[in-house]
Amino acid sequence: MVTKDEIFQALLDLPTGKSPGPDGFNVEFYRFYWEDLGDSLVSAIHYFFDNSHLPASWGRTFVTLVPKVANPSLVSDFRPISLCNVCYKIISKILTNRLKPVLPTLVGREQAGFLSDRGAFDNILAVQEVAHSLEFDRLGPPRMLIKLDIEKAYDSLSWSAILATLTKMNFPDKWVSWISACLCSSSFSILINGVPSPWFSSSRGVRQGDPISSYLFILVAQNFSSMMNFALRNNFIPGFDCNLRLNFNHLLFADDLILITKATRSVARNINLCLSIYSQLTGQYPNHTKSQIFFPSWFNQRVTNSICSILRLPQTSFPLRYLGILISPKKISVHSFKPLIDKIRCLCSRWKNFKLSAAAKSILINSSILSIPTYYLSVYPIPDSVLHEITKLVRDFFWFKGGNGKGIHAVAWCHITDFKSEGGLGFRNLALVKHSLMAKNVFTYLNADNVFWVEIARHKYGRINFWTDLIPPRCSWVFRSICKTASILKPNLWINTFNPIQTSFQFDPWLFDVPIAFKPTFLNVSADFSNPTMSELVVNGHWNFSLLESLFGENLSSIISNLSAIDCSGNNTWVWLPNPSKLKISAAVYHHLNLGINHNESWAGWTKIWRLHVAPRVKHFIWLLLHGRISTTDYLHSINMSPRTLCILCSLELESADHLFHGCYKAQQVWNLLNCILNINISFPDRISSGAWITDYNLSLHSISIIAVSIWLLWKARCAAIFSNIRPNYPLLVRKAIAHVQEFLQGNASLCGRRLLLNNFSHADGLFLFFAFSWNCANKVGHLGYFVSNSTHIINCAGHCCFTAESIFEAAIHALNTAIYNAINRQLNIRRILHCHQLISQLLYNNCEPVIWRFSHAISNINNLLRFVMNPPLVEIPRCWNSPAIALASSGANNHNLNLFLTGRDLPRWIMKTFIDAGFSF
Repeated sequence: MVTKDEIFQALLDLPTGKSPGPDGFNVEFYRFYWEDLGDSLVSAIHYFFDNSHLPASWGRTFVTLVPKVANPSLVSDFRPISLCNVCYKIISKILTNRLKPVLPTLVGREQAGFLSDRGAFDNILAVQEVAHSLEFDRLGPPRMLIKLDIEKAYDSLSWSAILATLTKMNFPDKWVSWISACLCSSSFSILINGVPSPWFSSSRGVRQGDPISSYLFILVAQNFSSMMNFALRNNFIPGFDCNLRLNFNHLLFADDLILITKATRSVARNINLCLSIYSQLTGQYPNHTKSQIFFPSWFNQRVTNSICSILRLPQTSFPLRYLGILISPKKISVHSFKPLIDKIRCLCSRWKNFKLSAAAKSILINSSILSIPTYYLSVYPIPDSVLHEITKLVRDFFWFKGGNGKGIHAVAWCHITDFKSEGGLGFRNLALVKHSLMAKNVFTYLNADNVFWVEIARHKYGRINFWTDLIPPRCSWVFRSICKTASILKPNLWINTFNPIQTSFQFDPWLFDVPIAFKPTFLNVSADFSNPTMSELVVNGHWNFSLLESLFGENLSSIISNLSAIDCSGNNTWVWLPNPSKLKISAAVYHHLNLGINHNESWAGWTKIWRLHVAPRVKHFIWLLLHGRISTTDYLHSINMSPRTLCILCSLELESADHLFHGCYKAQQVWNLLNCILNINISFPDRISSGAWITDYNLSLHSISIIAVSIWLLWKARCAAIFSNIRPNYPLLVRKAIAHVQEFLQGNASLCGRRLLLNNFSHADGLFLFFAFSWNCANKVGHLGYFVSNSTHIINCAGHCCFTAESIFEAAIHALNTAIYNAINRQLNIRRILHCHQLISQLLYNNCEPVIWRFSHAISNINNLLRFVMNPPLVEIPRCWNSPAIALASSGANNHNLNLFLTGRDLPRWIMKTFIDAGFSF
């Protein structure tokens, strides 16, 4: 049975920002109006799952044509993308979510597409090692590598093949009928210049844009994989190497097919037979114009021509492009990366024509430009000269201000690539990205067993100990780069769980961050032993402490906490020793390599800049100011670009950043006005460019944000006076600064508000009651805090108090009862009650049966109160969303009578700060 929660979760799983289907409603619409549409939609979806029937209107699909090339002229130059109705996509997503957990058991290891534990990079590395062996291994039989492209793979897939595959894989008849209904109900209209064509039906193919299409495709492709494995077992199509534990003759990633086998005519005929059978069964035929075949450069040309004739494929020389990556048995030349550089140069040149702020450029650089080489760097290292050229293009784009010049490169690039908490902009340092992304391959090699490229590498080069073994002399250039990365990372590699048989006592880091051979002083020099093994140290899965004591002597007590866990049946588990929590390997390595030497002493102001309630361009201006790189005449004179001139605002002193924003009596007018309006004391005891005002604990984040905007507006006023001869209006400037911060808070609602809207609480929903409580078991005192807000984050009222309770259950019930009762007394139309206590849900929904009977009367009273206000649902939210209510509860420690706050002025400043930080206002 499909539940309402499962349907809603499927809706949340669908990506946003997508074009709607023929009904015109996108995912955001259904999320926003879930409360109004949810029950009707659930009933309709239940009808589908009960009757395996889909309304014809739900199956309607627009097909939009996306160009594959710059100047498309043929139909084949377009890629058809399906725009399905969201109602249908929810059903498809439910089926997909149910299929995903069992998919790895249905699909062989040869397939790597759309499976959570497999990826494209594993296939790419395996093909890279295959290409190296194909060219340089002359001891075994000659091999060939075939890259096959399936013609119109999604569009040509036979429906009967899909349904037969599901039946053969023992899917229930109900499942098969659901898939059949989804396929047969589809009808299409092609959007031509935005105008839909007449509707027509199809008899084959799956829709690109349908969540389940990719999974149906790989299930059908498993038929071909099974056929190839049968041919492998019977030596009809031999695999890459019969000595491999995981031998294989093909690799699949969606519709990209690689065949690796012996280069003989008989094998070519068997491949033709398999492809012919598969094509007739599924309707998928090879595209001979896009497919390629590769042989060793030393292979017999007559046999080569014969095989190419049998397979009807052209012979091609390396490099091979597979999944967007160049594959070659030899190191790829710098010239081969010219298209990559040209692509980035084209992007930068095009975006230079737009008037983009530094903040906008930062987003484009991190999200678009630097992500292009990242894909390559995940597989093999790009030459340093290429990375340097890419960095130069990005650097020039970032500092470009217009005209023919390159702009002033005010801050060194090495500082810009620092983390924001250390004074940088967080741009990726490609030299470090190269090592951090390769680190993932290092750990895959050390820990994985069921990955093809790891199996090939261990077969060719053995298990490499990066501490003691040299790089294999005739290894592939990609594996050589993996070894070089490992040599950089090895001081932080450690065996967390070890198998005694696989681990060396002296030369593996199972105890310290280096092998014991590099720390011999920890061994007991008087002990009589000769090269002990880990198998001697572990007996029946437990440490042999008598032998440990004889080996380490008095040092044993200090190192006993370092002992790794034992796993006699599994493999060694290598970990990254300084791995911060919640960071994956590549991110953790990059974080470690990019940290400054004195990162523990980083100035707190750098982090605070990016938390200001101001527009991104203001944050970047303040960042530049604190680096001392604002283009005042003082700074331009220091780099020989301008003579020193008087301040344009006062004409009394030479212009500098500190004078312009602080020393100038015109700037003092601004600060005096702000002092009066905000009732604060703005002072700059140190130079304004030192940034001490940002970390001033006497100023709230709101006040600091207004100061930052005022500095930015002063700079704009200075520029307007110089270039447009417009005299500044300082009272107007102050009003603009305050309005800027207020508009920012309104336009960038809190995480709480964004999440509430995301979960479809509409503006017409009425009021939200947020409450939180705490209870001290020592003095039996509980604390309550609550506030009522509308969906635009305007506070109606807030309150707090303390009370006595004998248990946390009693405290929870009393707190909820008090919050609801006071909301009713104020005649507030509460539509939702939001809290962060799992205990509340357990009590009200009878999940605390051992204690529920003691409080049944009190719970009954709460239910009566809820019915009185039309049963508003109780929604459990994360604590961070409920921070104002938690702050109110903690401040009500000595107030046994309820304190009610109707305006923000009555609240303590630190609590008001919590409301402002969360995006609420009175």
